[in-house]
Amino acid sequence: MVRELKRIGKILGQLYLLVCAVLWGIQGHFIFEPYTSQRPSPPYSTIEYELVVDEAKGIKSRGYIVNPSAPGPVILFFAGRNEDAVSYADALERLDVPAVLPNYRGHGQSDGRPTERTTLADAKLTLQMVRERYPDRPIVLLGDSLGTAVAIRITDPDIAGMILVSPFRSLAHVASRNLLRIVPLRFIMRHKFDTRSKLDELPDKVLVIYSETDEIIRAKETERVLEQIPQAEVVVDEADHFFVFMRNLRAMQQWLLENFEDIES
Repeated sequence: MVRELKRIGKILGQLYLLVCAVLWGIQGHFIFEPYTSQRPSPPYSTIEYELVVDEAKGIKSRGYIVNPSAPGPVILFFAGRNEDAVSYADALERLDVPAVLPNYRGHGQSDGRPTERTTLADAKLTLQMVRERYPDRPIVLLGDSLGTAVAIRITDPDIAGMILVSPFRSLAHVASRNLLRIVPLRFIMRHKFDTRSKLDELPDKVLVIYSETDEIIRAKETERVLEQIPQAEVVVDEADHFFVFMRNLRAMQQWLLENFEDIES
């Protein structure tokens, strides 16, 4: 009996290690699911740009600038997973300020394959490009879902404001629910997007929008983030995860009007 139990335990242990190995190997596919919209062209008042992000490999990031000549602060936007940034162009046009919409590698018309490291490195280069294009203009980082982690991780003391839609502490925290709780995610996650070490460095002007009924980034997860950014203004919705951003454009616009000057309203 003891021998049989040891054999079963050994088999279960091997299966557990196999599951961990598989999750380690395939997680990139689930985190980054490159997507190109079938939309033929971006909306009116939008220009396209390209930025070399890896000279050695000739890799370029390609995105859009909405309202390029408008006054006011400049938004640098980071999309959620499985999104082509052009899908947000119509919405961001309604904010009446310039908005730069980069695409992660492999998304939209951008070259390459995405990883956490390249995503953050490319985001920093895009921020540098924005500053060169719009010197002396306040910059607001705007992130949706996965994009909130990108925005938080690249923030610096010169960022004027931040809008976070469904932020989270790390992807390990987001994934550690249901059966995944039995897996040591903090050790096997290769793309962690851990925001916790940067939350104390966010600007004074922060708007956080989240949903009480979100099934992907649960409300309790975002509320743990809010514990570290007491300066944030908060909007609580009841929408599905994929509709929180679009349903709260008016709240974003109002927040921008209240916190920044020279916005055409």
